[in-house]
This record gives sequence, C-alpha cells and structure tokens, in this order.
Amino acid sequence: MSTWIAPTDHDDITLDANSPFAIPSRPEVDSKTPIGIELQEGDTGETQGANGLLQTRLAGGALALGFGAAIFAVWTVLREVTSTEQHLGWEFIVLEIFTAIALVGMGIWLYRVPAATCRCLRWCELAIFGLPASFFAVLHYLEIVFIAQYFSLIPQMPMGGWLILIFTYSIFVPRSWWVILWASVSMALFPVFATIAAVVLHPDVRAAIWFDPSSMVEMVLVLIATIFVGVSSVRMISYLRERAHEAKELGRYKLKEKIGSGGMGDVYLAEHRLMKRPCAIKVIRPEKAGDPKAIARFEREVRTTSRLTHWNSVSIFDYGRTADGKFYYVMEYLTGLSLHELVKRRGPLSPGRAVYLLKQVCNALIEAHGIGLIHRDIKPANIMVTELGGAYDVVKLLDFGLAKPLTTSVNEPAEPDLTVVGSLTGSPLYMSPEQALGETQPDHRSDIYSLGGVAFFVLTGKPPFQSGPTLKVLLSHIHEQPTAPSTHRKPGAAPISLELDNLVLRCLAKEPKDRFQSAQELLSALEELPEANEWNQKQASQWWTCNCTHYQTSHG
Repeated sequence: MSTWIAPTDHDDITLDANSPFAIPSRPEVDSKTPIGIELQEGDTGETQGANGLLQTRLAGGALALGFGAAIFAVWTVLREVTSTEQHLGWEFIVLEIFTAIALVGMGIWLYRVPAATCRCLRWCELAIFGLPASFFAVLHYLEIVFIAQYFSLIPQMPMGGWLILIFTYSIFVPRSWWVILWASVSMALFPVFATIAAVVLHPDVRAAIWFDPSSMVEMVLVLIATIFVGVSSVRMISYLRERAHEAKELGRYKLKEKIGSGGMGDVYLAEHRLMKRPCAIKVIRPEKAGDPKAIARFEREVRTTSRLTHWNSVSIFDYGRTADGKFYYVMEYLTGLSLHELVKRRGPLSPGRAVYLLKQVCNALIEAHGIGLIHRDIKPANIMVTELGGAYDVVKLLDFGLAKPLTTSVNEPAEPDLTVVGSLTGSPLYMSPEQALGETQPDHRSDIYSLGGVAFFVLTGKPPFQSGPTLKVLLSHIHEQPTAPSTHRKPGAAPISLELDNLVLRCLAKEPKDRFQSAQELLSALEELPEANEWNQKQASQWWTCNCTHYQTSHG
C-alpha cells in the first residue's frame, strides 16, 4: 500500500498586506529578546543552535575581512613610508586601520559573547559588510579622482575588494539565495555610486570617462558576473546538500530515500541504526534554512506534535539539528493514503465509512483542543488513513506546523504568532470564515468548520465551494451558504441521511456560535447518526485486503 507522503501546500496562500483579508499587525517584539526568539518572531522554543550558527558565521566573516584589511593597511603604510611618490595620504591610512580594528574587534566579540540579541546580530551583520563596503567605496572614489587629476585618465576599475566582499558574504552568512542576491546587489551599488559621485564632483573625471567609457562598462559587467557566480554557488551548494541527504546519516538514523515533500521540508524514509526500526524523518528544506520564520514554524510543529499522545495523531520519536544547521524530526513511518488521495482514487466514500473516519479525527482534536492547541490547517491531505497494529482504517492527523495555542498558562511564556504580517495561513478550500477574514485568534470552532469541509469532500468528492481564484473561494466561505452533501451524490451511491446532511451544514455555519461548540460535541453527534454503525473493522479489513495490492508502490 502507498506510503505516507507529506502533505503538499499547493493550496496554502499568502495575501498582500493591502488585501482586505490581511491580518492586522502584531505587536513589536522586545529587542532584548534572545536572537532565537526575535529572529523567529517571538518563538519561545529551543532555537539556540540556529542562533549560534549565525553568530559563529558572522564572527568568522568579520575576522576574515578584518585580517585582510589589516594586511592591506600594513602594505599601504609601507608603501607610504618607502615611496617618494604622492599617494592617497595618511587620512586614508587611518581609515584603513580603523576598519581593520573594528572588524577584528567585532569578530572576537562575537566569538566570546555567549548569546547576542537579535537586534545586535542584525547590526553586526550590517556593520561587518557595510564598513568594508564603505571603505572600498572611499578608496574607489579617491583613486579615480587622483589618477584623473594627475594623469587625465581613468584607471582600470579595482574590483578585487568587491569580489572578496561579495564572496565572503555568500560563504559565511547562512542565508537563502534571494537574501544573498539582495545583499550582493546592495554591495555592488557602492562602487557605482562612488563613480557617479566622482563624475558629478570632478570635471577631470567626467572628461576622462567621456573620452573612454569602457572602464565603467567593464566595472558593471564584472559586478554582474560576481553576483551571478555568488548566488549560483549558494544555490548549487544547497542543491548538493539536499541530494547528499539521500546517502547521509542524521544522528542515529540512516536515510534511505526521499518519500515526500511539504511546504516546510522534505520527508525521507529512514532507519534507526541500532534498532533497525523504520521511521520517517522530516528535514527543513535548504532554501528555508536561512529563513528564521520557517525555522520557528518547523520547531513549533515539533513541539506541538510531540505533546500529543493520542493514537489518531502522528507520533514524534526524536528531534535534532544537523552539523550544517538544518533541523529535522523523526516520526512514525506510516503506510496508507491521505483522505485526498483516497477520494481522488476511489471516489466519494460511503456515508458509514466517512462517519467512521471523522469520529477518529474528532478524537485527535479532543486531545489537541484539550491542551490548548488549534490545528488551523485541517484538510484531506493532512488526514492519513492507514493500517496500524492489525487495525484498519486508522486515522492519523498530520502536519501541526500551523498549530497555535488557544490559551497560555500564567507560568508559561506566550506562544507567538508566526504568521507574517499581511498574510493568511491555511488552505483556502477548507478555511473558516474567521480565518478568511484575517482574525488573529480563531478558536477551536475554526477547526470544526474545516472538519466540516473535509466531511463535505469525502462525501461528495469536492470541497464545499468549487476551486477557483483564491479570493473568490475565501469570499464564498464568508458569504455563501453551502448546499447539502446529499444533493451532490451520484445516482446509485449510498444515500446520505438528513441527519448527516444537517451535521455537515452545522459544522459549516458562518458564525462560530452556530457550529458544534467542541470536538466532543461533534463526536457525540456523529455517534448518534443512522450511519454510525454502518462501517466497522471487519469491513475495513476486507477493503484493505482487496485494495492493498492495487495501492502497492515502490515505497511500500
């Protein structure tokens, strides 16, 4: 039978801040919060590894640039002392020495300080690469002016410093490729602006460049090539690391093959080296490794899921971080189909089987809501149907990456909202009206609405509102009333009772107060339906026995 494939997020959305559905701005985070918290928008978890990695990389970059600047300063001093020719002057030498001392000092401080704050690390990153960029810009400006005034020509543009700076940032700073691109372009603008300033302020420079503009063209082409090579190198390194995971060990686990992908990470079939127990390992994607918000959401998924002990929720075995800073967690390896796959392959389920599966989802939600967690992304792709321990049609609720606390104990720090300002999280086809409106605190009744959408899907083969433009679907959730599932059943299919119709429509009520007020109340209503006893373990066993060969895959 088919293995578990991590749910994809093709139907998740992010809306612009100007959208009428945008989430209101969150309060500012205290700048004294540790970097692991601030970088990850207030996350209160165990993120010191990622913060330490960033701090160590910045320290290494600062020392590399600082020692390079020191060597350059020594050479400049020796040239000034031993040569009789006129050069740039002692003011420039003082600037060189100051740059070298500042960079080395920041590098040593970053190595020695236990844990820098978020704001401090951000300022350090800006200073470590902004200071030498400014220094090279001044050098660039002075050399152009000096040679133009005394020799009436424009020198070949000195690109060595910019090449070193851009490549150092690409190598040392653990950022995603688009951040590297943005930073490289910013640094490449320094010599361009320095040249423009020299042209505007000095007629000699203007006349020389007008006579021979080739040096300007060469400078721009070299900078573009440098940016391309730097960003391409980062992309290639990320790609090679991703491929290397397939033949790599993570701690006590040996990775075998990639079996799925989600919006946050990739999932691998793995085996414990000693116990030889198969398991699934979810590793954050290389392009997400430099995104603090993605790391925060990934870690929160681990923490929230590991608190759940009900057999209808996926079990977490272990959690760790690789040597290159990427996070992973180990979960039980499941075989079977998601509800989305099951319905797409076999068509709408019988009412009895649908009720049988929905009751198990309610059991998982009872525990989650009981400890103060709402899932916020219940959809067919996040509900697994599997065989486990000799039992069939066992439901597993997956992907608590968007789970959020309902309440916070007075003795516990408040769990942050990791939603980007101006964005909505969740799946629009199953999103509650309050989520679609961008309310910051939808409660457990939002999960009841989403589960009603899942019930509609498994009974009819389609979501409550037909897919289309995202905003149209969201507006439908907010304003339109869904039709009864029974009106969408094909002729000859098992009929849906009026009671089940009313139950689904009540879950899909626009106002939270009109829905079932808890997962326990919904479970009780499901148990009272005429279809409640139409499906059992015997029928489930027969179905899986007849269909397991049909769903066998290379991962099985």
